[in-house]
Amino acid sequence: MRQTLRQRLSEAIFAQFGLETAPTVNRAPAGFGDWTSNAPLQIAPLLRREASQIGHTLASRLAPHFAGRIEVVGGRLNFHMNDDILRATFERSQREGAHFGASETLSGQRILVEFVSADPTGPLSFPSGRHAAVGEAICRLLENQGARVTREFYLNDATSSSKIRALGEGVAHWYLEAFGRAGGPIERDANEPFVRGVAAELARQGGAKWLDASEEERLAAGSAAALESATAAQKATLERFGVRFDQWVRETDLAREGRVEAALHRLREGGFTYERDGALWLQTSRFGDESDRVLTRAGGAPTYFAGDIAYHLWKGERGFDRIITLWGAEHRPYIARTRAALEAAGCELERFEFLICEGATLQRDGATLRLGSGGGSLLLDEEVAEIGADALKFGFLRVEMGKVATIELEIAHRDDETNPAYAAQLLPSRLARLAREAQGQISASAASSESEVEWAAGERELARLVAVWPDDAAEAALRREPARVARFIGEMSDATRDVLHRTVPSNVPMPQRLQLLRAAGNATLSALKMLGIEGREKF
Repeated sequence: MRQTLRQRLSEAIFAQFGLETAPTVNRAPAGFGDWTSNAPLQIAPLLRREASQIGHTLASRLAPHFAGRIEVVGGRLNFHMNDDILRATFERSQREGAHFGASETLSGQRILVEFVSADPTGPLSFPSGRHAAVGEAICRLLENQGARVTREFYLNDATSSSKIRALGEGVAHWYLEAFGRAGGPIERDANEPFVRGVAAELARQGGAKWLDASEEERLAAGSAAALESATAAQKATLERFGVRFDQWVRETDLAREGRVEAALHRLREGGFTYERDGALWLQTSRFGDESDRVLTRAGGAPTYFAGDIAYHLWKGERGFDRIITLWGAEHRPYIARTRAALEAAGCELERFEFLICEGATLQRDGATLRLGSGGGSLLLDEEVAEIGADALKFGFLRVEMGKVATIELEIAHRDDETNPAYAAQLLPSRLARLAREAQGQISASAASSESEVEWAAGERELARLVAVWPDDAAEAALRREPARVARFIGEMSDATRDVLHRTVPSNVPMPQRLQLLRAAGNATLSALKMLGIEGREKF
């Protein structure tokens, strides 16, 4: 409906005033109808006329095309849906069931979404769980609008990486320690429990095999064992969290297949590289980056950035219509340099989209927790076990991507509606219960009334939310905003609670009330599914 109103409003502005515009139509705040537009205020300075006068003119033009009431308040157009619109939405919901709100807007589009891509240096961290929840939800939003989505995880597993080398050194140290032959002291960190576990397993499986090997061979064995263990642990955690990837791409495979060298050759051929101090540089500053970037170090070893360029070029070669990369906040500076490299390589930049998602913190009694129960890193696995995958997802997703999501354990453990995740999970069963009660009150001769009815406040709000759900779903996909869907679920929960606890009965015929409750149930199940949360009619 929102898109139809935008189009009608744009056509009315052009027909009446000859202006080509892209007017906004948004959900209205309480007391201002169901939809609102400030188009009269926007074009008033151009026409040098009063906004209210423009509003009344546009309202007259739109009235034949909107089966409801249009009012002009302070130069804004407020659209009020009538019962005919609401009933039509209920009927649509009945036809579509749990798919209510889906569309084919993106039908035929192939979209690649890369997300999480955590360093394979240990089990998945708690903040990475936020990126997993957000990335999966974005994929589901796009699929809900008809797109074919490929989920991808990129593993920076090059053993030349300083992080991987440090990982191997740690495993090698504790491997020697297991045989009483450890060298000097080693710097300890929160990842130590994982590293010691890998070393113990290496000693158990290989025995003394690596004791008399060279230091470099022992380090390589430690790195390989840690990489294998970390990757397996991350995959298992993501499975438990309900996030599955279609492809896991390894940096080492890109290098082995010659893609890194091919990317460097492509950039050289474009004339955007130069050598300095034995290193190869890319002129990213020519394309908006703050400085040029190193592609290969003195001696010829490719940098992390070179591998990343090769990966993005390969993404672009696979025929996707849209390529979305979801990065953590620490990668914000990488957007400019990556876009610069893609432009230097001659790629179509409009196909590439970069999103930034902040991480998450865990708090107990207002204090932020830094370490997990075993004294190591704060891990996603532990909190999935303690809080539950669905509850944790909702906690991550109800906060906008640009803000850090804070999970307060005391609230997360509550089994009441002061816990937003509990209220969200309770909603389908509450609506199902209300629907069963309404069904039981319908007499054999009851018939749906086609006349205007007096909705109770909670019922009218619930009906309004059901009617706007398809537009909210489409808008959430367009703007890549899972938080919009979580906010919708919260609003549905509030309205349903009002219906449940109302003291003054409405005059809505019971069959129509049943229709409303079933439609609300379908909208809720659809919204929860888009967040990757199981909707249960018994909770």
